[in-house]
Amino acid sequence: MTDFDLSSAAARRRVYARALWQDDGWVREFALNNFHRVSPRAYRSGQPSPRHLAKRIPRHGIRTVVNLRGREPENPMLALEAQVCERLDVRLEHLRMYSRALPTRELLHRAHDLLHRIEYPVLFHCKSGADRAGLMAALYLHWVEGVPVGETRQLRLWPYFHYRYARTGLLDFFLERYLHDSATRPMGLLEWADTVYDPEALKAEFRSVPWVDALVDRVLRRE
Repeated sequence: MTDFDLSSAAARRRVYARALWQDDGWVREFALNNFHRVSPRAYRSGQPSPRHLAKRIPRHGIRTVVNLRGREPENPMLALEAQVCERLDVRLEHLRMYSRALPTRELLHRAHDLLHRIEYPVLFHCKSGADRAGLMAALYLHWVEGVPVGETRQLRLWPYFHYRYARTGLLDFFLERYLHDSATRPMGLLEWADTVYDPEALKAEFRSVPWVDALVDRVLRRE
């Protein structure tokens, strides 16, 4: 997965220092990692550092870590994450999701399959823990725990810092359209995605607020 040298403690420290700068890791390491419990079997967060993983995996009995950023061989923090998961005998899964795009039907099926084959407890993470981790946590609650979509409440400003009026609000728009359509014609989320869902039409309807986009993109530097 990685081209980084992790063969010694000194080499790992160099990669860690690079991650603090290159991946804005200092924010999540020293300020806000956005770690929350979703259920007794699931947690969500921003990108965890080796310190976070070494503490949280044994404390919460985590058996699977799901990285929602996808495979990024050039990302030093993901390289460190893979090594820590291997050392602690925890399964690391990769699922590329997007915070400013509607999920595709293929992605929804992949998420559904992943949620039904992994070992729990699980930690879902993206970069900031606000958007992609929120959508995945909502899908988990609905598909695994049986919580109605409208009651999952994982895409919120507080305490997750998710901004629905930026382009990240496309994720809210997706779930809300499902709730609207299934209110008159009851159907499961995957059935709706396969038979009714029109990502292009939904995207064309959505409008974000420019200053909120600027906040999320330029100030918060969300991925």
